[in-house]
Amino acid sequence: MSKTNCLLRVVLSLFLNAAFASDPVSWTLTPAGGFIPTQVGHQSHVTYTLTNHLPLAATIDTSITSTGGNFSVVNGCAGKNLATNAHCNITIAFAPSEVEVSTLQLTYGYHNNRIPLPTLRAQGTGVPTGAVQGSIAGLPAVMTLNPLQTPDFTLTYTNTGNAAITGFAGNAMGANLITVTPAVANVAVLENNCGTPGVPVVLQPQASCTVTGQITPTHTGQLALRGLFTYGTHSAEVRASAVVEQGSGSCTVHGQTALPLPAVTYQYSDNTVKFIFENECSASAAALGQVQVTTSFNPNSGQRATTTVLPIYDTCSGQTLPAQGQCYVIASVIPQDTAQEMKIQASVLAGGVTATASTSAPVRANNTSSHTVHFVNQCPFNVWYGIANGSGGMFSPDPTPGSQSSSGAPASSYLLPKQVTGQLPSTIDITVNAYVNGAIWPRTGCASDGVNFACETGMCNTLSSTSGTCVLRGGALDQPSPPYTKFEFTINSTPATDGVYDVSVINGMNVPVEIKGLGPVSAGAPFQCTGAGALMQPQGNSLGSCPWTFDPSFSGVTPVDVVWVSAGADDGCLSDSDCSNGQVCGMAFNSGPANAPINRRCGDFIGYTAITNFVGYPLNGQWGSQNLYTKYDIGTPMTTISAKNYGTFGGNPAIFGNLLACQVTSNDSANTCYNSGLPNLANCCGCVDWPNSSVPTAVNSNCASTNADWTTTAGTEVTGQNAILWLKKACPTAYSYQFDDPSSSFTCNPGATTRTSYQIVFCPGGQSSLPAGAVDGR
Repeated sequence: MSKTNCLLRVVLSLFLNAAFASDPVSWTLTPAGGFIPTQVGHQSHVTYTLTNHLPLAATIDTSITSTGGNFSVVNGCAGKNLATNAHCNITIAFAPSEVEVSTLQLTYGYHNNRIPLPTLRAQGTGVPTGAVQGSIAGLPAVMTLNPLQTPDFTLTYTNTGNAAITGFAGNAMGANLITVTPAVANVAVLENNCGTPGVPVVLQPQASCTVTGQITPTHTGQLALRGLFTYGTHSAEVRASAVVEQGSGSCTVHGQTALPLPAVTYQYSDNTVKFIFENECSASAAALGQVQVTTSFNPNSGQRATTTVLPIYDTCSGQTLPAQGQCYVIASVIPQDTAQEMKIQASVLAGGVTATASTSAPVRANNTSSHTVHFVNQCPFNVWYGIANGSGGMFSPDPTPGSQSSSGAPASSYLLPKQVTGQLPSTIDITVNAYVNGAIWPRTGCASDGVNFACETGMCNTLSSTSGTCVLRGGALDQPSPPYTKFEFTINSTPATDGVYDVSVINGMNVPVEIKGLGPVSAGAPFQCTGAGALMQPQGNSLGSCPWTFDPSFSGVTPVDVVWVSAGADDGCLSDSDCSNGQVCGMAFNSGPANAPINRRCGDFIGYTAITNFVGYPLNGQWGSQNLYTKYDIGTPMTTISAKNYGTFGGNPAIFGNLLACQVTSNDSANTCYNSGLPNLANCCGCVDWPNSSVPTAVNSNCASTNADWTTTAGTEVTGQNAILWLKKACPTAYSYQFDDPSSSFTCNPGATTRTSYQIVFCPGGQSSLPAGAVDGR
């Protein structure tokens, strides 16, 4: 050993022994007491500071374990080569979405040392008594002066009561909409949709308003932010804390959980979560590394989960975010086992700092002694589910067991309030003994009209003006008014005998939907207990994923002919450029559901209709400025299109509309193409080799025949195939026409003594099908 090395070791040993009875890399916690009790929807934070007292640089590694509520981490220490007397920070934000006690433990290390720090408790508290609940999204736990970060954030106030309230942002003087103390930052209101004392806002039950702000730090230090909403003699507050640091000169990002897990999830359920990463720098870009999405369990006893992230839903990895830019990652996680807690975490490195966001929930076993349907709403609008079993009405599953009367269950029993960013999605569970030959569908834009519980989409006759229970009363509304997304299942009281479940866009789409049987999947059986309408199919599954993005021009359909907008008078628009204020050009009923004429007009987007829906409107008086029955040749006799004999329908010669809608005629034309035993198979309605098509997805049987009159008809605006291909593109696992069974029929019977439960998710992953730049009328 050289004298130099020996001397260095002696000096280092004396240095450590004399100066550092404590850790040579020390830590402090601010505030020293850890997380303060934090109301659901609000935000608090702590900061760990690690300081290197060694005479040499030390490379720091860190690990964080947590249980419970939503934590986001800005880790400036992980992998950092810390010089002598230098320090680094780890700031952790706690934004609880439910009342619970969460825990967090930081372990840091250098060389061969590992130092586990005391476990912190983070208490999520309930909201004060009152109708309005406030929450915050988008405020980072850390912001810097160099480079200057100027984050924007959103305050949301939601009326959780049963009656409308009138109120406004700020106090009675119109001040204090948003305040920051102490004066280490300036705050500005960018947009106020919550009213003023002079022009207050009316919030209906479960309705929300938002105030968007921007904060500009001016000095280093801790800050507390407060938002205020006043209604009557009451007020609702939003409180959040953050820290301003000097910064390293490099742009970092912060993460947040936009779509967290529900309060409770279930074995084999498809949990779609969304994380957002934002660059808050005012002028500089931020280069991002690869996003890592992990699923873990606590306690860990070997539980498994199928975690899927498709490139289309990762807009962050390897990207450079411009100043004030953001990106997102959506993941699908299907737990295969139960767990006290399942945690999903996303992290990415930018500017030498790792940003992390997470969400967690317990995973419960399914009740095998009964059928349970779990509804989850991830839509940015309210959804009321509609359900009818067989003949409808009182034969339908009761969402309020034991309380339903002749006037039906109250409309609120069917309501799933809209998803608020960062907050738990709304859920409803119903128990179903048997459900045969019925349908379920989403309803939007609903309110009492004095006779029915009327809805802008998916409306049905109801037992009373305040009930959400659908009933047969005679007339058009015995079936929901198109356009609407339909999903079905057949539930039997006998275990292991459930029939098919499916999603259908045959009647168009008002809300994206996924339905999944809660059971294990098997290799080589793509339709067993998998997700119909799923945003992401797991790797190795031959089913197509459903982006729920509609492009009618994909198969030659004119978009303005099938975009569905809010009701009103015809204005003859030709494109979206004829509209203003976010409205789009499309088709609409003149007034209310099913009230023709069908008009061409600018309106708020509420869905997409299907060309087959126009078959029921043959009269000129049923149309405004654009007669689409005529444009799409629906009434054209098949004798002028084809040399083949298509028979009659309803006593009249068959028309092209019968083939479009797969309406079986007198000589069995327009029937399925998948049954080789049918007498007129050459005239069948629709068959596509989906696995080898422009919309690849698995099938469980092959075509028995094809019909050129459906695939390549000459002389019509579109072929039968092109009339539905754009719908199939948006969701390959949904029915796009009447006989689409082989690609769209699912079953789930996990065991001989098991009664299957089901999960139904509205807007999985927050995908709402809203066209870019459009106002959502739902």
